[in-house]
Amino acid sequence: MVNNAAIKTFQELQRLGINTANDYFEKFFDILSATNATLLYSKANTDASEDLLSINHSIDYVVSYLLENYIKGKKIMAVGNGGSAAIAIHTLADYANAGGLKTVDFYGPALLTCMSNDYGYENVFAGPIGLLAEPDDMLFAISSSGKSPNIVKACDVANSRLCRVITFSGFNANNPLRRAGYVNFYVPSTHYGFVELVHQALLHCILDLFVKEKTDCENRKLSG
Repeated sequence: MVNNAAIKTFQELQRLGINTANDYFEKFFDILSATNATLLYSKANTDASEDLLSINHSIDYVVSYLLENYIKGKKIMAVGNGGSAAIAIHTLADYANAGGLKTVDFYGPALLTCMSNDYGYENVFAGPIGLLAEPDDMLFAISSSGKSPNIVKACDVANSRLCRVITFSGFNANNPLRRAGYVNFYVPSTHYGFVELVHQALLHCILDLFVKEKTDCENRKLSG
């Protein structure tokens, strides 16, 4: 069997002129610096207004949502495929452990294979979200290409349940996931490794700043 992943990786590194570790990290930091987010005001039509935000402001928005989520006792969900699935599962564990947030994991083998077998892989996350999601729950939707049908459908169902959808994508700037959430992070790279590393860094940053803000609020209450 031909290893297409290895071929794509080799070709992408050749295209980027990456031959050494220094080359790799210089390019990574360039891409991290160019990463941005859009704040989408309405998903009702394709002409909906949107703002291009700095990473700092966009992360502030998500942290504020998480604080509301924590106060209200709402749930955190995260979905992705392959490497993005690993990021999603890691995120759910960290947000529960360090963040003290309620998280829902859709990656149990029985549930995952049941949904795939009965409803098709494109509905593997949309099905459980349709059953469990409530208004103001949060969904982190992660896809390097931003066009995985099951991730886009998960967002559609979460939006219909009035969840707060936050997306993480890369590759083509016009990918459908960039218009599927309220805050949409975009990594301007076509290399899976860089896109996944930036997504992981963003999710860790959001969690760390949430924990800091939550702890500061709790300390102010104790001292006040």
